[in-house]
Amino acid sequence: MLNYQDAPLMLSVSDSMMSIVTMLKDTAPKSFNLEDNDDMNAVEYALESDTDIKVVKTIQRACRDDWRERKNEMDAPHEALQEDLHRIQMDLRSQHLTSPDSKFTKRIGESTGTPITGQLGVNTQAARMA
Repeated sequence: MLNYQDAPLMLSVSDSMMSIVTMLKDTAPKSFNLEDNDDMNAVEYALESDTDIKVVKTIQRACRDDWRERKNEMDAPHEALQEDLHRIQMDLRSQHLTSPDSKFTKRIGESTGTPITGQLGVNTQAARMA
């Protein structure tokens, strides 16, 4: 039986994912703990999709580092950090859904199928890959 780690294509995918996670950590380190409309974050998606364990651990460390930085910045209890993160998520969702350039419908938040372009597209695609 061929293990996915033995296949050259999968190694290439794993290396690519690691590069994307590293880029995302450098450009948007606070994004790793954010949850989407399904209340899932990057770690949960990585685990659900059987992503290479090295990539999962890198995402986990990014989440941990972000949490520690938030804790140091706010000097607040865990619950206050959770509330702040939840507020940020809600603000981002409402800004995105009320934006005139949004490609999502306000009613159900589903994609209209219009491709995302430009820098947002690159960041969005990187986040999806992570």
